[in-house]
Amino acid sequence: MNIELLTLSEIREIYRERVKHDFPDNEVKSLAMIEKTLRDGRYLCYGVKAGGAILAYAFFVLTEDVYLQDYFAVKKELRGTGIGSSFLKELGSSCFRKAACVLLEVDDPAFAGCEKEKTVCERRLAFYLRNGLLDTGARACTFGADFLILEFPIGKTHSRAEAGVLYSRIYRSILPKRIFEHMVKIC
Repeated sequence: MNIELLTLSEIREIYRERVKHDFPDNEVKSLAMIEKTLRDGRYLCYGVKAGGAILAYAFFVLTEDVYLQDYFAVKKELRGTGIGSSFLKELGSSCFRKAACVLLEVDDPAFAGCEKEKTVCERRLAFYLRNGLLDTGARACTFGADFLILEFPIGKTHSRAEAGVLYSRIYRSILPKRIFEHMVKIC
């Protein structure tokens, strides 16, 4: 599997053509915010490439040694082929060497708006758990989206309280205090 750090032009293309379609509007940051965080050295964007095409992507916000997966998606027509599972495993074994902790936000199925949405949320959660991620027990409501907080098992795993503190640390590093206090709630 060929995983590479993406260029700024690739990030912009993925944002315009895929991120905005792969994720609900309330979970999509502005491209300006992504670019600022990238310039500040607090954002990493990886892609799985084959023949010049980006088959899957993963974007991460980071502070020092804590990473938070911001976006992860496989090209729509390739979902269910094993690329996502392989990508996750490769990220865990080769791209997180400097990380002490890697967290993920996954939509909480308990807050799905309808049965179809709940099924999608449950399928996404099952994918991550099947691929070895751990449910920390921490929950968050961030910008109106309800999340379960998962963790890549790369060394020490964290308690619910510890995961909540690490999750807060990420958002505190990228948001003004007033916005953080209003838009991020940890349970």
